[in-house]
Amino acid sequence: MRKLLHYIVLISLFSIIRTPYSGPDYFITPPSEPSIATSEDPKARADYEVLLTADPQTGQIPTNIRAKELAFAQTLPRKENGSSSQLRTEVDEFRKAGPFNIGGRTRAVAFDIRNDQTILAGGVSGGIWRTTNEGITWTRTSDPKLRNSVTALVQDTRPQHENTWYFGTGELVGNSARSVVSPFRGGGIYKSTDNGQNWTLLTSTIDNATPDNFTSMFQYIWNLEINENNNEQEELLAAAFGGILRSTDGGESWNTILGEQLFGLDVTDLNCSVAPFFTNVHQTASGILFATLSSATSASRNGACEEAYYTNAGVYYSLNGTDWVNITPAFLPEQYDRTVIGSNASGDEIYFLTSGELPSLLKFEVISRSDETIQGNWKSLPYGIPKLGGEYGDYNSQDSYNMLVAVHPEQNNVVFVGGTNLYRSTDGFNSPNRTDWIGGYSPANNASQYEGHHADQHLLLFYPNNPNEMLSASDGGLIKSNNNLRDTVEWHSLNNGFVTSQFYSINQRQDATTNEIIGGMQDNGSWFRDAPGENPSWNRVLGGDGGYAAVSPNADYRYVSFQNSQIYRVSIGDDYKLKAFARVDPIGGGTEEPYLFINPYQLDPKNGNIMFLTGGNHLWRNHNLAQIPGGVQKSTSVGWSRIASSKLLQANYYSCLTISSSDDVVYAGISGLQPGLSKITNASNDQMMAASIVQDSMLFPSGAHLSSIAIHPTNSDHILVTLSNYNSPSIFESLDGGNTFIDISGNLEQYPDGGGNGPSVRWAQIVPTTSGYEYYVGTSIGLYSTSVSAGGNTIWFQNSPDEIGNSVVVMMDYRTLDGRMVVATHGNGTFEKYLENVQYFDPTPDITADLSFLSYPNPFQDKTTLSYSLPQSHEVVIDLFDAGGRLVRNLIFAPQYAGDNKIEWDGLNNAGIPVKPGIYFCTLYYAGEKRTQRIIRLPL
Repeated sequence: MRKLLHYIVLISLFSIIRTPYSGPDYFITPPSEPSIATSEDPKARADYEVLLTADPQTGQIPTNIRAKELAFAQTLPRKENGSSSQLRTEVDEFRKAGPFNIGGRTRAVAFDIRNDQTILAGGVSGGIWRTTNEGITWTRTSDPKLRNSVTALVQDTRPQHENTWYFGTGELVGNSARSVVSPFRGGGIYKSTDNGQNWTLLTSTIDNATPDNFTSMFQYIWNLEINENNNEQEELLAAAFGGILRSTDGGESWNTILGEQLFGLDVTDLNCSVAPFFTNVHQTASGILFATLSSATSASRNGACEEAYYTNAGVYYSLNGTDWVNITPAFLPEQYDRTVIGSNASGDEIYFLTSGELPSLLKFEVISRSDETIQGNWKSLPYGIPKLGGEYGDYNSQDSYNMLVAVHPEQNNVVFVGGTNLYRSTDGFNSPNRTDWIGGYSPANNASQYEGHHADQHLLLFYPNNPNEMLSASDGGLIKSNNNLRDTVEWHSLNNGFVTSQFYSINQRQDATTNEIIGGMQDNGSWFRDAPGENPSWNRVLGGDGGYAAVSPNADYRYVSFQNSQIYRVSIGDDYKLKAFARVDPIGGGTEEPYLFINPYQLDPKNGNIMFLTGGNHLWRNHNLAQIPGGVQKSTSVGWSRIASSKLLQANYYSCLTISSSDDVVYAGISGLQPGLSKITNASNDQMMAASIVQDSMLFPSGAHLSSIAIHPTNSDHILVTLSNYNSPSIFESLDGGNTFIDISGNLEQYPDGGGNGPSVRWAQIVPTTSGYEYYVGTSIGLYSTSVSAGGNTIWFQNSPDEIGNSVVVMMDYRTLDGRMVVATHGNGTFEKYLENVQYFDPTPDITADLSFLSYPNPFQDKTTLSYSLPQSHEVVIDLFDAGGRLVRNLIFAPQYAGDNKIEWDGLNNAGIPVKPGIYFCTLYYAGEKRTQRIIRLPL
């Protein structure tokens, strides 16, 4: 049977025309529902953002830096405005590249009360979007230049007022661009009077008292409500940081009705304030207003403060919006965090889901009501905190990040609770056996997503005309169920152009002029597309917080990663489904110094089976990823070597890397106490490879984070290095391989020393042009470029101000084959453009090798290396036989690339058992040819 298999394989290898690899990945068939996934980690990604952007001197993100840098951005020239030396008269726009079918984290959504085909929704970092055809198409209606962190949305549903809408900003828990001490805050409350088509910032919520510090309640809005009982005034209630605010003039003026008065005062810092951290306000269908204040405060949640809790925490109600009555039940825990509220259609059953050390679901039943007061009973629902077991089955609010409770409008006993998962009870959570797992992670309990749905629940809405239809808002955007009462709830996406996805990485295939883009996203894992334009569907590869991604030549493999450097090699079929996979990150990586949350790796452009990886305080290299066995979800030692000469001193770590396509050089950025560069020469030669570490504390300030290294496509001595910290110089150029640098931050810094309100610079790219070069940098206020580096006098111009705007640009990838640039943003999707007047280069190495095959050492004891050169890229089979001609082991059956390649044999057979000492024959099959090596295994 084995001979027949080899006969078939050899016939297929005789093909002269090279076709993309579509064969087996070590004959591993993945499960029908692939379980390569992991849960998201809101706290870890917030810590990662602090690491990237904190002031090197203080270790903190500067206060209110988002507002400051956006104001600074308005002083910078745009590319179409030009200058005397860089005249640009044409509008320089990148076009949207999607993802058309993927939504980002969504906390705010509402139906137009007059027509449920019209929906308004807000992305936490994507602004306000509007559809008039139930999500078939969406239009962004908020200004893309303002990164509005939308957290709350409400329509004034009173007759003759339906065109009035409000949205609030500022996500206090979970934002990927925040820290507890000094986060990217919201920008107040916005108002629309034309049904959400245009928005105006309410000047009363700017709070001009001390705008450069955390001094105002309006910097974080949890929820908004219109008091429908008040027909005489435009009464708006805002659940803000510190308390409940009330306006009776449509947001022109405010007063605090519950909690603490924390705006309009001479307050310099609220980071240690003893005021409710979490608040909420909700109006029932019967018009009763309920509000909650947490005992948790900034002081209790900020380790830098003296711990203190809010003593007036609890549950309150009001019948007129002015007078409030405390009805906190005695059995509510003394210390608790966030509370979300839901009520039934008649307004006499109100549910309160709280978080903290003892999360709980409480129910308040209204028994009687007069013009001035209500009477009711409290009930604790212990089964309202679902515990379905396994790693992902139990309710989990992730420290109050994802929470909801909602009641079916026509069936009072059907109640929904959301954390990471979405649960439904058909008896009001009065018993444990009537609860169903209907969304979030898959009930298979393996971190894969529930079919059609997404983890991390924020909001549920029932369609006004058919309450069995339901709209879910989660970290995956907007998803609809046509029947929320089915035993198995089915979902389908409404993210048809609701582009609010938050990218961490972007990559494209470099060896052909394809449309393929692949990238990793916060909350949404890794996705790719291979069709042109902004509207084609992107295809999911795996979940979690998606990290770096890459495509090997001929699209033989795609590489994707989770947070903390779990890296997978995947094969995708023509139906875009996962065919096979292998986990490829090394055993021992990130142990002495941990991996970054989003950890860099890169394929060698000269051989797509070679990978370099940053591993904490070491660099790692794999000489042939294709040899790693498939179907395994554990780290591996196959092919990996830790580059000993790359070891860093304590308190330093590797944060970025780049590989030259023109010679054998690799650069890696060193961050931490003594930032600098590590330069590897002879990177493909195990015996000669060496890393030389250059640390220049005078150039890169102590504590700096090196975010990227750009390398000239044909000159590895010409590099750009970027630092992503605030209050630090950001962009450095070297023309001599890193021996000396010049600061070319220029006008992207407010002051020459890097101080002031300049942006965080995340990525750089060098693009050779017909007249020289163009440098591009991705920043926290958009995409910028220059064609003249002049030290401190360098002038950077904003690109695509009307499309990319002031979005956070996290990464770019440029293709020299056709001039295509792809750009990834954190909250505004991706963009692409074919750059003009550029020099084109074929990145495919010019190989003149003849077919050869040898092994060393030979004889060997524990391990031998098989080295072979290939004239062209092709599938390769290498089998090992004993002296009797019996197959001992298949060492590789995979695509291999032109030039030098190598694999290892560790002396084991196919069953993983050491072979006996003796003579063995190793045969390489390639394009109808074969080469055989005799190998001698010595006794150990």
